[in-house]
Amino acid sequence: MNELLVACVLLPPTIGGLLAWRTQGRMAELVAAVAMSLAVIAGLVLAVSVLAGWPVIGSRLVNGRVVVFDGIVVIDAFGAYLLGLTSTVAALAMAASPRYIRHEVESGALLARVEGRYYALLLWFVVSLAAIPLLDNLGLLWVAIEATTVVSALLVGITRTPDAIEAAWKYLILGTVGVGFALLGTLLIYASSVHVLGQSSDAMNWTRLISIAPSLNPSLLRLAFVFALAGYGTKIGLVPFHTWLPDAHSQAPSPISALLSGVSITAALYALVRFHLVAVGGLGSDFSSNLLIAFGLLSLAVALPFMIRQEDLKRLLAYSSIEHMGLLALGIGFGGPLALLGVVLHMGLHALTKATLFLSAGELVQQYGSRRLSAIRGTLTGAPVAGGVLGSGILLLGGLPPSGIFATEFAIVVGGAVTGHVLAAAIAAVLLALAFAALAFHGTRLMWGHRGRDVELGYVARGGRGMAIRLAAPLVLVAAAGLWTPGPVASALDAVRAVLGVTGG
Repeated sequence: MNELLVACVLLPPTIGGLLAWRTQGRMAELVAAVAMSLAVIAGLVLAVSVLAGWPVIGSRLVNGRVVVFDGIVVIDAFGAYLLGLTSTVAALAMAASPRYIRHEVESGALLARVEGRYYALLLWFVVSLAAIPLLDNLGLLWVAIEATTVVSALLVGITRTPDAIEAAWKYLILGTVGVGFALLGTLLIYASSVHVLGQSSDAMNWTRLISIAPSLNPSLLRLAFVFALAGYGTKIGLVPFHTWLPDAHSQAPSPISALLSGVSITAALYALVRFHLVAVGGLGSDFSSNLLIAFGLLSLAVALPFMIRQEDLKRLLAYSSIEHMGLLALGIGFGGPLALLGVVLHMGLHALTKATLFLSAGELVQQYGSRRLSAIRGTLTGAPVAGGVLGSGILLLGGLPPSGIFATEFAIVVGGAVTGHVLAAAIAAVLLALAFAALAFHGTRLMWGHRGRDVELGYVARGGRGMAIRLAAPLVLVAAAGLWTPGPVASALDAVRAVLGVTGG
């Protein structure tokens, strides 16, 4: 049964992309919608079945992990959680794409003959993201992440404007160089494992590496983690490897920006965490944890001034992604049950919030004809649905109490203090408070500020109740998460935290 679900996650988008490439208009939308629906439903069912511990049919259960296809695919709670997030954000991006792309084609920003290619690349982007949490082999994991770089770079530059092409090239070059460092880290960890396992087919399997971590060569393991941090840190957007991210996320079509900020950078963090767990098992917690704390704080500090002085709406959201990835790296470095639980929940809430904000931003940019924050004001009157969602979402993203993101930030900071990282936790608290002030300033001006007389709406907002539900529902969940967590959800989050528990402080 689980083998069939894995096949349904990967095959329909792959085949659907081939079919969509040569089509356009309604046919391209239909092909993409059918393929994406099959993949999303299968991904959600598979993720929920693993997290809920439902009976496993047609697969082996090893140490709480579902093993299928002779061990090529191994799904633990952490992988299932990322798969669920990927499927959810992919569904949101797909639902928003027809409306967004139609407007781009009608306005001349996108050629009609490119429409099918957009949907094909979108499907292939999702399938490469979905493969990441399914693969046990660190080499195959690297291949999947490199695939996300190539496919998403083509999507970033799909409008072929000078700015979009520049952003796509920067992303492709820096992303490929960064992932090249990650490949070197993967080879080093393999070199360390062959001394223990010999020329074994599972010498790069994460489940095998974690079990033999104390026997791995410490020097090679240190180098492997440093290269993995530089490589996957580039994909995550950790400072100083972040320079591609604001350009790529701001120039990409908004549904693609939602996937980039909501899932792609989190998937790279997932890969880095796998290396971190092996490093902790072989070296103890100090080495890799201290590096994560340092780069996490640096990312928080560097992103802050760019958020304060930002004039571009989508770049504001992009720099916020750098801030939040820094916070997640910080929490993983802190370790301990409280901080790690905050990290796990924050991953999900950030993915939902950021995806929704980029989709809302896309609506506003099309309606106002500008990405300038000084032009997009008074949105509660000019664009009540998208404007209200974007303004309130920015406040939630900043950590407005008592929302779920406030609760997770609080848990990470307090968890850091509990594990003895008092100074780092205090610095993080100050930076997070300043970031909230910056986002609150921009969010309130978006909703209630006055537009200049030279600003005219590009078109009248449409979309109705369906768009309102699609945009508002994720934010309602984010707001409610700070007040109440259902029992099954709490159990699932704790199962994911247990996978990360080896890092405990």
